[in-house]
Amino acid sequence: MAESLVTDWIADYTSLEDPSEIRTFAAQHEHNHEIASALFTILNERHKYSDLLHSICNQFYSFYKSNETELRRFTLQFVPILIYNYLNAVSQGDKKSCRSIEMLLIVIYNIEISNEDGQPRVVSFRMPVLAQASIYHEEKSLHATDLRRWEENCNRDVAWGPMPEVEHLNAQNRLKVMTALMFVYNQQLSQIQKPALYHLCRTATQLVNQGFTRIGSGHRANCGPTDPNAGMASRPLPRIPVSASFLLELLQAVYFAMFNEFASVAIQTIDDIHNRACYEMFPETILVTNAVRNSLHVNPSGQPSDGPMGISVALTPSTTTVTVSKSMITNASFRAKKLPEIM
Repeated sequence: MAESLVTDWIADYTSLEDPSEIRTFAAQHEHNHEIASALFTILNERHKYSDLLHSICNQFYSFYKSNETELRRFTLQFVPILIYNYLNAVSQGDKKSCRSIEMLLIVIYNIEISNEDGQPRVVSFRMPVLAQASIYHEEKSLHATDLRRWEENCNRDVAWGPMPEVEHLNAQNRLKVMTALMFVYNQQLSQIQKPALYHLCRTATQLVNQGFTRIGSGHRANCGPTDPNAGMASRPLPRIPVSASFLLELLQAVYFAMFNEFASVAIQTIDDIHNRACYEMFPETILVTNAVRNSLHVNPSGQPSDGPMGISVALTPSTTTVTVSKSMITNASFRAKKLPEIM
């Protein structure tokens, strides 16, 4: 079923020639969950659909080279699973089977690190300081000396980029490119289809757990099959190398999914990333995972008051109040009246 849907989807786009037809096709993808689900099925079982993988990557390449925002956004939701498939193939020494995925990731990376005029792209923002009003405070309530002190120490810009272009992926730049792709993915989280967040969590769990056997709440390296007579086919998959910055980008995406309908699977993924960070001894990643896990004690995810990024939203109390109608008869409606004396 998934194979036939994707085959027809590729044929439909290939037959388009007029720009208006492409624009209509792009608009239909905004809520096309059926095609997205079929594509996730195929990408999750890429060895089963190896002949179709190259055509899918070519289609995504055409989408990202077009000027249609909807087509780029549609492609972007598959970046995590494409990253996993590529890193998984590299770890097994089977890079040749994922050449099309590798080229697609390079194209997306090179497009995203450049502006429309071809100049290197820089994404920057200024850290909030007490000297300037924000949604959390008003500067009028602070003393002038405190404002000067905080502005001198904290008023700085945080920038992403410029990033160098790449022609091929190797051991030196591989994780840097994957981290940059996850950064781009995170910038569009609120626009990505909700079902893609579920696949994001499952993919992240596979990526950080591969090559390990879960023992309690930790990881243990699995060096070989438990059966000494087992063949090569039963050996576990090799561990996928990761970096602290790459795990931090994964955490941001999973945290968003936690407060957007996928609390259960996202919390499990946070635990998996935490265990992997402890195994690799990444202090910055452990700091963030502990912060997320501890915050759930006072603001658990999956609650009605959840905001889009874990910020509690004040809700109207559910208690019902009875309004008294002006025409309602109560004790106050009866006035005391002196009865006439009986002669």
